[in-house]
Amino acid sequence: MRAYGWKGAALAALTAAALLAGCGRMDDSSSSGSSSMSSSAGSASSGAGSVGGAGSAGAEDWKAGLALIADAEPAGDKGGEVSTIAAAVLLDGEGRIRRVVLDELEAAVAPAEDGSLTLPEDLRSKRQKGDEDYPLDKVSSIGKGWAEQADALAGHLVGMTADEVARLATDEEGYAADPDLLAGCTIKVDRYRDAVAEACRQADR
Repeated sequence: MRAYGWKGAALAALTAAALLAGCGRMDDSSSSGSSSMSSSAGSASSGAGSVGGAGSAGAEDWKAGLALIADAEPAGDKGGEVSTIAAAVLLDGEGRIRRVVLDELEAAVAPAEDGSLTLPEDLRSKRQKGDEDYPLDKVSSIGKGWAEQADALAGHLVGMTADEVARLATDEEGYAADPDLLAGCTIKVDRYRDAVAEACRQADR
């Protein structure tokens, strides 16, 4: 475990999320009492042929955006858990999504004797851990791991604008309301939806 002050712990979580392998390359195929924080990493215009096979007509107008959303669930004097979602998007000249990459980092924090907070040594994201170290497929009702389900959500969002993504319907618990999406993605999607919508807005700035 590593010890950090509170600000250092938050910064460490955000920095780790910014380095998530899944969001590092755009050409990969790939509650009550809580506090929330959103950090946007801006946008970049894509020249023809530079990102994700953007060699098609009009690709010079494509843009990339990245957003990070962090939530902290406190657990009294026993610390809590910080979850940081990273969403990277590639938009075409009409502002519609052509590619999405999602990842998430979860880190348990606990107070140290000197009053600082500790983070686990293993700060790999869910995508980095894979099915072997994050075996969601073993307990999933559809038998799919986290990355496969996140990619199903990403594929569902392709072709949408930021406003359309923001209107993606969920139930009260955050699960997708669309039965077609539920067939390939049974994890909660509300925070991923919000991160993708913010990444789209960042790309358009």
